[in-house]
Amino acid sequence: MSWGDSSLVSAMVSLTNTAVQDGSVEDLLTRLVDTAVAHLDVDGAGVMINDGGLLHFVYSSHSGVNEVELLQQLMQDGPCHDAALFSQDMVVDDLTDPVQTAWPDYVECALEAGFKSVVAVPLTSRGRVWGVLDLYRRQEGTWQALELEWVRLLAHVAVSYLVISSDRDEARRIQGELAHANTHDALTGLPNRVLLFDRLEHALHTGRRHHRVVAVLFIDLDRFKAINDTFGHAAGDQVLSTVATRISAILRGQDTLARLAGDEFVLLCEDLPQNDPDQSRTHVEAVIARLQRTLEQPIRVEDVDLVVSASIGVAFSDAHGSADDLLADADSAMYQVKHYGDSHALGGDVMGGTFRGDVVGRGLLLDATRGGADIATSGRPHHSVRRLERELAHALADEQLRVHYQPITDAAGDIHAVEALLRWQHPTYGLLMASDFIDLAVSSGMIAEMGHWVISQTCAQMGRWLRTLDGQAPATAYVNLSARELTDPALTATIASALDEHGLQPQHLGLELLESSFINPQVLPVLQEQHRRGHPLSVDDFGTGYSSLSRLVELPVQMAKIDKSLIADIGRDSRRRALVDAVVTVANSLDLRVIAEGVETSAQARAVTAAGCHFMQGYHCGRPQPAEALSVNWTT
Repeated sequence: MSWGDSSLVSAMVSLTNTAVQDGSVEDLLTRLVDTAVAHLDVDGAGVMINDGGLLHFVYSSHSGVNEVELLQQLMQDGPCHDAALFSQDMVVDDLTDPVQTAWPDYVECALEAGFKSVVAVPLTSRGRVWGVLDLYRRQEGTWQALELEWVRLLAHVAVSYLVISSDRDEARRIQGELAHANTHDALTGLPNRVLLFDRLEHALHTGRRHHRVVAVLFIDLDRFKAINDTFGHAAGDQVLSTVATRISAILRGQDTLARLAGDEFVLLCEDLPQNDPDQSRTHVEAVIARLQRTLEQPIRVEDVDLVVSASIGVAFSDAHGSADDLLADADSAMYQVKHYGDSHALGGDVMGGTFRGDVVGRGLLLDATRGGADIATSGRPHHSVRRLERELAHALADEQLRVHYQPITDAAGDIHAVEALLRWQHPTYGLLMASDFIDLAVSSGMIAEMGHWVISQTCAQMGRWLRTLDGQAPATAYVNLSARELTDPALTATIASALDEHGLQPQHLGLELLESSFINPQVLPVLQEQHRRGHPLSVDDFGTGYSSLSRLVELPVQMAKIDKSLIADIGRDSRRRALVDAVVTVANSLDLRVIAEGVETSAQARAVTAAGCHFMQGYHCGRPQPAEALSVNWTT
């Protein structure tokens, strides 16, 4: 064999080119065979991949090798099998010598193909055999030691790139699953709010360009709480999944059904004719009729046939309304049906009327007087949203804002920290969570002032806890900050002043941000500055902002919260458990402590602890409460 240094270099370059061109595992193995035949003194080559202990044929240099390799795959026997099993080279100088061989069927096949000598080299890395490279010669003879060294070198380089490619494929798979989890509902598999708004914005843009109308149907199951209260949440989940499956089966391919939250679904109907409102209306009427017929079909739950109904609000797009406007119109129309009944529906004619489902067998009829639909007039003013925004502007001055605290515990139930959560004690609607008004605060520019108030209130409370509870006080209170708050020039001074006023150290006040905030390039230097000052930093919704995972390497965060959408079914769904394992692995590799968010049951607590989460947060650990109520729990 005459294979000099230049040929060796050429072989390595050939493999490298495939690796850097983002080649798959199969591409790399194919190139390995082609490179071996081109640069080694062999008459044929083949390669197997090791899949869970079973060898699978990938590629060979020609048909003669194919037969021999496929036979090894079929029998799981031969030099390739032994090389993988013992993780060492199998060198046979002469296949006609019975002393050297122990695989009669393989030898017979190889000799018939014209081969008299073979060497099988395992592709070994990280303590496992990834595959095996088989090299064949038509002449018997001795494989020289130098030749085998070159072969091993080639195999070593190949498996190095193979591992890189495998890691890259696995990262993409995890990224894809995280992307799907971020845009789809975990229970039903339907698009969630994020994907719905993306498709709705696209549909509106396309519709205006092509003079087509978009219709949105807001579907709310009536008295769904009765199912959860009577049969339990597992039965409620079964009903939601069944409704989602049945509705999806009757839709056009271009329609989108999404689960917005709880028992709320949204149906997006695209491509309706703009120049014929009656035709669009007729189409929607037909859709509603199909929906009602579908919902009339009983759902079997615990030997009981449940018949559910839904209140449906409809809104059509106009030339100027946004996706938020269109969804709000449909939502408003739905509430006219649900709260005022069909005869009092506003903003359009009542469609479909009510329907009544019959009791089937031991069936339970839920809310038989509902199930109506209302069409919203396009462009109806959103008085409720505008009024809410005006009222929010006075909420701070009128002392309507509150801070509740939710504990973060370890596996033993000991308090590690608390999260400060903003609430609005609205004079009409009662206590509102931050999700009900925070977008208004951001869009109106009120968020910075509110954030400063939350920091001040949280520091004051931490000071009281440290003075009165001694060792029972939480070590840190985390406040949530948006990207806009983080980049506020007054933030550092506000924090420093609050700490000084209440006698706190920086480690007593943690800062928490959403992973989606990473896209703002101004966030990184602010976080680095706060880290230098000694504030613990936490990233929320870790594992859902998949496009920003690489930014985590740059960020000085110490804690990561796994989003509750990944925790919900961790005890029952092996794929969701695998996702949590993957996210914990990524976090651990970045030296992050992991908090599992949304832990509601003891089974979930055990599952997240087993998955490697360091801390947990959720109703199982404690509900968000005013500081006084939380303090009572700690001292009793």
